[in-house]
Amino acid sequence: MVEMVVAIAIIGILLLLAIPSFTTAIRNIQIRNAAESMYNGIQLARMEAMKRNARVTFWLVSLTDANAMDNSCAKSASGISWVVSQNDPSGSCATAPSDSAAPRIVQAHPGGAGNLNVTVGGADVATAASGTANAYCVTFNGLGQVLACPDGSSTLARVEILSSQDPGGARANQIRITSGGAVRMCDPAVTSASDPRKC
Repeated sequence: MVEMVVAIAIIGILLLLAIPSFTTAIRNIQIRNAAESMYNGIQLARMEAMKRNARVTFWLVSLTDANAMDNSCAKSASGISWVVSQNDPSGSCATAPSDSAAPRIVQAHPGGAGNLNVTVGGADVATAASGTANAYCVTFNGLGQVLACPDGSSTLARVEILSSQDPGGARANQIRITSGGAVRMCDPAVTSASDPRKC
């Protein structure tokens, strides 16, 4: 009986030591999922622009409920949700995808789906090519090149995704977009020049 109590106590201590690492691992997975979702959304906008030979825009938006795409959406440099459309989706994000009905949505994604502890934030968030903050959209033309946003706002060149609960401990991810339309995801914590994950 004493051996069983000692064994249970040891297991309990080991579990207590492992919980912080497990929590950080979960947050890193959520950050990676959100970053991959945004990366795929930006790539979708570029591919649709080339397929349609028309301007298509990726928009960062904020929602009242990050788990549900609804018409409360507003363009936001700190939004974790996104919309790919041909026109400004503000107030119409719940519109079904359509080639003719405004805002001609291709796809919309609520950022809270599986990523509740993730935020777009930090000094490098939603940065335009000019270095100014508060960019929330990037538009592609039929050649896959970046154009000015249809509403005249700054063009998105970089997005940083991090944990809203542990911004210092979890690993942030960045998405970078060149003026030629190349999109890549990288890890700002990687410093080795030979590592392909380096920003």
